[in-house]
Amino acid sequence: MTPSALVVGMLVVIGQTLLLFWLSRRLLLGYVLRTLASRSSSARGRRLVSLLRLPGNLLHEISHAAAYLISGYRIQRLATCWSDPEGRGYVETGRPWSPLHWAPLAAALSCAAPIVVGALAIHALGSALGVPLPAMDVTSEGVRPVAARTLTDVWFLVSHLDWAAWQTYVFWLLAFSIGAELAPSGADLRQGFVMLCVLVLLSAVGILAVPEMELRPERAEAVLDGAQWLLSALSTALFAGLIGCGLAGLVAGAFTWVLRRSARPTQARGKSRPPSPKSPRRSDRRAGASYRRSRRGPPR
Repeated sequence: MTPSALVVGMLVVIGQTLLLFWLSRRLLLGYVLRTLASRSSSARGRRLVSLLRLPGNLLHEISHAAAYLISGYRIQRLATCWSDPEGRGYVETGRPWSPLHWAPLAAALSCAAPIVVGALAIHALGSALGVPLPAMDVTSEGVRPVAARTLTDVWFLVSHLDWAAWQTYVFWLLAFSIGAELAPSGADLRQGFVMLCVLVLLSAVGILAVPEMELRPERAEAVLDGAQWLLSALSTALFAGLIGCGLAGLVAGAFTWVLRRSARPTQARGKSRPPSPKSPRRSDRRAGASYRRSRRGPPR
């Protein structure tokens, strides 16, 4: 496997990550969950939405906490959307436990943790519940036509699902909950996105520089094989996340669209009116703001 092929595989993994970010942030969280939250006027309805979010939100916050612990920081408190009065969830970090710590690196790892851990969780759920999620090896024979492969594998998954088994419905319910909480919040991106881009760029430069290093052939081959294994594992997990979030998002999005259509007031054709303080559009915006998760970063 040549270093240039590995860099192209890295670009494919980045593309999968961005697409999964869009599905999580825009479709599942931005469209479905916020619409359900805005339509839930009772406390029982809001609790039901929080309960639907809870598995994915708990995994999201645990992934943040694990990234900070690995980076050398203590965790003072962890709250989920169920226990947080603002319905967001957060992780509070304390003093460093390790002398080797660096706040920008911790923020970058915490930014990437939810989407990587969530994709791995969806892949593990598919294996545990018997859902035939296909593998996506982008480096074994060069980069395959990703779009065609995606359509083929989605059709394979839909045609081989056992719709009479309870495991299928448990998987899609958890895939929806985890998928809605995959994306890092705005605070996560502000704190760690730049450093994360620097780490990715340095990794690509390091892979391309392997042939120029004065390494023994077996050591250089081991480095490239390790990079190939890591990219294949990430690509397989991200691909499983894309399939799980995509299909769950389509079903939930269709239900949400029907809900919106049925709740939309009828107006005369050609006439429009500005939204009032209690209109659905204005209330959606307020409900959406309540779902922006905030989290305190490590002390600088």
